[in-house]
This record gives sequence, structure tokens and C-alpha cells, in this order.
Amino acid sequence: MIEERERRVMGLKNKVVLITGSTGELGRVVVETFVNASCQVIGTYRNEKAYQELQKWLNTPSNLRGISVSLTDEDSVNQLFEEIRNRYGRLDALLHLAGGFWMGGTLWETPLAEWQRMMDMNMLTTFLCARGAAEIMKSGGGGSIVLVSAAVARDLPAGMGSYAISKSAVLNLATILAKEGKPYHIRVNAILPTIIDTAANRRAMPDADVSQWIPPQKIAAVLSSLVAEEMDIVSGSAIQLM
Repeated sequence: MIEERERRVMGLKNKVVLITGSTGELGRVVVETFVNASCQVIGTYRNEKAYQELQKWLNTPSNLRGISVSLTDEDSVNQLFEEIRNRYGRLDALLHLAGGFWMGGTLWETPLAEWQRMMDMNMLTTFLCARGAAEIMKSGGGGSIVLVSAAVARDLPAGMGSYAISKSAVLNLATILAKEGKPYHIRVNAILPTIIDTAANRRAMPDADVSQWIPPQKIAAVLSSLVAEEMDIVSGSAIQLM
């Protein structure tokens, strides 16, 4: 196990990795994993205080650069990738963790504003970021894109239609982009977690059996494996996390 982890870390060293949603509970753990693997990490954020707390938590690492971005705004996202191109000259990996959740109700009870919010937070941000990453990777010899869908993207349960449909769109985007990126050595995979064990989810579901939830550290390990050189033949996969 230790040797496997060491090989994975060596396969990550000096990679330029963009992590969206870096200040969230999952994002913090993923950023820590890639910073500790000696990657050049770019983390997007909206809240300056939250990013400062992330830096403090990680002891202000020199290989972490934060960029404030509105991921639903095309111009803001385009500026993000232009800055990455100008500063680093390449992008080895995009880990798109940003997104949103709304339990909702039946589709006929769903306000248009909540439907649009789920599509914007989950689908629109994924499209803009994946498009920007792929453009850089095309001219840079390839790279790895990992998108976060959800288990409900396949199950499509009743009562949470806007969220499930938006995550299903993310999964389909990953499938198409993997095919389009193949000639350019751009690998695209999606992960489909169930409930992630975060403080926010524990507060929202205080009576739930958390033993079946997924720790953020396990997701970070899967992401690092997908980006590492040892997994450079894996693309087009939808990985169910349990």
C-alpha cells in the first residue's frame, strides 16, 4: 500500500493541476493531497476569507495559487484559463469539484429559479471549465480531466429531479469529451459518489447512518490515481464510489 502511494505521488510531481471549488470541504482535502504531492496547484474560490483559511490550514504552501473566479460567468472562466496559459504554459489536470445541491421535490413542485440554479452550478460550470481546460491541453500534448457527477445521475430517483438531471448531464458531457479528446491524448473521466462525509451533510442529516458515507480522503485518493501517470490509459470511465 505504501509503495503504491509513493508511485502515485511520483507520478504527480510538478504537474499543473486546476482544482475548482478549492475551499469546500472536499476541495480542501483534494488541494492538500495535490499540494503534498508537489504539484503546482491552482485553486478557484469566491470567498476571500475562505481561501485565506485554506492557506493557513496548509501553512501557506508556495505551490498553491488561488484565483477568484465566477464559474458561471464565461468571461471570468476564460480569464482564468488565459492566466493559467500565461503563467504556466500548460495544464496537466482539471479536477472540477465545484457544484451545488438542492433536494427539491417533484418536478411539478420545482421553481424555475431552482431548476436553473442546479443547471448553472453543476452543468454550466462543468462545460465552461472542461472547455477551457481542453483548449489548453490540445496544444500541450494532452492531460487529465476529472468531473464530479453523482450516483443519482444513474439512479434518477424521484423527488430530486433538478439535481439528478444536472448531474446526469455532467456524466454525459464527460462521455462525449472523452471521445473528442482521445486524438489529443486528453483523458476524461467522471466519478459518481454517493453521500460525502462532510460536516455540512452531517448537520443536514443528523439521524443518517454515516458509516456508508464516503470520506473526502478516499475521493482525493481516487482523483490522484486518475491524474497520476500510472493511470494514463484510463479515459471515458464513470467510476462509482461507495
